[in-house]
Amino acid sequence: MALVAIVSILAVIALPAYLDYVTRSKVSEGLVFVSEAKTTIAEYYHTNREFPLDNETAGLTQASSYGRYDFIRSLSVGPGDGIITVTFKLQGTQGDDKDLQLIPDTSGVEVVWECKAPDTPRGIGSNFVPPNCRG
Repeated sequence: MALVAIVSILAVIALPAYLDYVTRSKVSEGLVFVSEAKTTIAEYYHTNREFPLDNETAGLTQASSYGRYDFIRSLSVGPGDGIITVTFKLQGTQGDDKDLQLIPDTSGVEVVWECKAPDTPRGIGSNFVPPNCRG
């Protein structure tokens, strides 16, 4: 009986950490599909010396068409600022329907991307942001 109690307590402690890990790994995997958009927007910037107004101007598909990927609901380019907003679909997790932004920095020769959860209720929790996005 004591063994069952110990195992139960360990499960209660470990389960939330495991669920956070699973959500974080899904967010990381979803960001792999964003690479295409980052490259496209960087090329647009280098060609035109300004950021595109939207997905269409950038040469990307509609925001909702990215829903074909497992963990992305939509991907949209901000109007003229180059910020990519990724909305995740992570059913059954606290990261479902939450946003993560990729913000371009053009101070150097090439465009460098910083990822950040927006400070809004739709922003993904900092515990779900991949380690390379934490600053």
